[in-house]
Amino acid sequence: MRQRAVLPAVLVVLALGASACAYLKPGAGAFQLEVRVGPPGAHADRVVEVSAPGLAPGTAATVEVRLDRPRHAPVATGAALPFAFTLPGDAAGPGAHVVFALARSGRDQRRGLGGFDNRPRLNQLQAVGTHNSYHLAPLDEPWSGIEAWQVSMSSPGVQLAEEGVRQFELDVNVANDGSGRLDVFHVPIVDARTTCLALVDCLGEIKTWSDAHPAHAPVAVLLELKDNDLGFPVPYGFWDPASLDALDALIRGVFDEDEMFTPDDLRGGYASLPEAIATDGWPTIDTVRGQVMFLMDNGGTLRSWYTEGRPALEGRVLFTNASPGAPDAAFVKRNDPIPEAAEISVLVAAGYVVRTRADADTVEARANDTTRRDAALESGAHWVSTDFAVPGRAFGSPYYVVAPGGTPSRCNPVNTALWCESRMIEALP
Repeated sequence: MRQRAVLPAVLVVLALGASACAYLKPGAGAFQLEVRVGPPGAHADRVVEVSAPGLAPGTAATVEVRLDRPRHAPVATGAALPFAFTLPGDAAGPGAHVVFALARSGRDQRRGLGGFDNRPRLNQLQAVGTHNSYHLAPLDEPWSGIEAWQVSMSSPGVQLAEEGVRQFELDVNVANDGSGRLDVFHVPIVDARTTCLALVDCLGEIKTWSDAHPAHAPVAVLLELKDNDLGFPVPYGFWDPASLDALDALIRGVFDEDEMFTPDDLRGGYASLPEAIATDGWPTIDTVRGQVMFLMDNGGTLRSWYTEGRPALEGRVLFTNASPGAPDAAFVKRNDPIPEAAEISVLVAAGYVVRTRADADTVEARANDTTRRDAALESGAHWVSTDFAVPGRAFGSPYYVVAPGGTPSRCNPVNTALWCESRMIEALP
């Protein structure tokens, strides 16, 4: 596991050193204020809270809050303690910043400071991903005539290196023949062609590219766990708690702990993932470069089994597709951005990471209909999944999906400040 983002108190010391200590030096009758700077929300705005321990709430006081220099003009003023205000995202550029607070009440004068790291965070990116990232179109009739299946993907390594893909979706089937195999394909027999059959091989391609490009922004891998519901005569069956444990073990056999970003890394010492998100937020991208994170597409029984005895995903590898506010909620899936665009934007502003789809079943691609694609990108969803990440594959249509600006990842349009540039997210050649 990687360490969480640098704590604000450490940033204060690094940014100001002795001058910070001098500012906090109490005078006669003075005691210190507590200053908390929250994680970025919509437009990268942050809530700043100033309080005085031991002082009755609502106590009249002249409060002045300054940014970066104790003699700068105040960015906010108040008339009582505790005091809270919203610091606009564009008020401070990237890097470490310090908030100075001064409160006067009668003869008492109180001071405090807090700090925040304003580099872009993991939840402030937006990237293009692929749907059924392993898929090769069936060759045999009548299955080859199903339009939704007439899509062939490059291998995961090529998608990363040449197509700008930073999120994958893999359908994982569990063998019931005693082998313990976890294989990747769409539908047994009728739509089973794949660029990488064994899950360990698919992940191996991602790891090989990741190892060669340690400065990449985090790559997300969405796993859809598939049961043999139709009873195909194949050696694949149904997921159960033991096979979920085997899935975690297989992933850990490919990626070392410091090569993954897991729920434990986000949660830290908090009781739940939403509490960690609301209090400290996600780590900066710079602290998790070169890492891969895993997401579970399924809900229902599989999610219940996966969280049994681990309500906040303690010790787990995958972030579950959870209901906002649940102890395991950090990732949510909203696949249709046309009716769900506004909800997606609200979830993004609240700190959740979201996956949506720009197209489905080749319908939009064949018609060159960009309505859904554009809504997905504008919604702020972190991963916009498509079957057409490069031009020239949409059956004669010019349709394809790329992050505006043409980079693999860009600054999220909902929760970043105007100063954010795509190169801050990822600047690979």
